[in-house]
Amino acid sequence: MLKLPNYLREELRKPFGKVYKTIPNINGDIVTVGDIVTKTLIEKNIIPKLSIIDKKTKRNIPVEINHKFKKVFKVKNPPGYISDEAIESIKYLSKLNDRDVALIVDGEEDLLTILVIKYFPIGTYVLYGLPDKGMVVLKINSKLKQKIEEILKKFEKV
Repeated sequence: MLKLPNYLREELRKPFGKVYKTIPNINGDIVTVGDIVTKTLIEKNIIPKLSIIDKKTKRNIPVEINHKFKKVFKVKNPPGYISDEAIESIKYLSKLNDRDVALIVDGEEDLLTILVIKYFPIGTYVLYGLPDKGMVVLKINSKLKQKIEEILKKFEKV
């Protein structure tokens, strides 16, 4: 299990890419992290390859996503951590050819964006929400993967 050190929290609050108020035109595989961004895409008939959700927003406000995913996986991931279970699940899901898959997190999903960038192939789009600001849209490339590797080295192993 990896623990987010306090000094790194501020850095990770900053968006890794451009913040959008509406969904930009995207061609390619999409992974969403967060309930509001997932719900927004699905309501626009854009079905992500993988949706990582915890069924709430802003830590405790319930979110209802009216969609039946083709496959659903569940994982435990405590706030402020990246669990070994989450690491193995995302590694596995990055190799699946399936679409319309949900990973439902018992705990918190925010930090799992890091794992998506680490394990999903270059060219995959990662969209995650920034509460009250919009959504961040990233296209995985080698530079972003390198940045993520540097960030992961700063996590504490517990």
